[in-house]
Amino acid sequence: MSDFNDVDFFENAEQMESRGPEVAPTGEYEAKIIAAEKYKSNSGNWTQKVTFQIDGGAYRDHNEWYNLWSANEDSKRIASEIFSRLAITIGFKKLPDLAKDFIGKQLRLGIRQFEDNWKNDQGEEVTSLKTKIIKMEPSEMKPSPAGDKPPF
Repeated sequence: MSDFNDVDFFENAEQMESRGPEVAPTGEYEAKIIAAEKYKSNSGNWTQKVTFQIDGGAYRDHNEWYNLWSANEDSKRIASEIFSRLAITIGFKKLPDLAKDFIGKQLRLGIRQFEDNWKNDQGEEVTSLKTKIIKMEPSEMKPSPAGDKPPF
């Protein structure tokens, strides 16, 4: 007897579309920072990666990489300005010592969805749906009296 009785096998699973949450359509959404970490890219560059949960998880989480340690001074300045705007929007007066201090903070994001064309590792042209943050504002949600901590 097989361990996989009554389980369907899809030979074309590699070509099937994901059934996970969809990318949020263009608009404004409440968002929560659920991860913040210093991230080393495949090319060896360090960035600050921030993961936003969009509309309480109704849509796919959105990742942003802030190139805060770029060797290119213009890129570093632009990334620092945008990251500073994020920090101010969620209530910091200056950058905290730890990236994890961003986790749990809420804000309102204006996002735009667009198609991006790029070449994959095999040199094939690929079109995918991308999300770009175009606006950051303080959250419209009122924090609970107990904050993010459970009542027990």
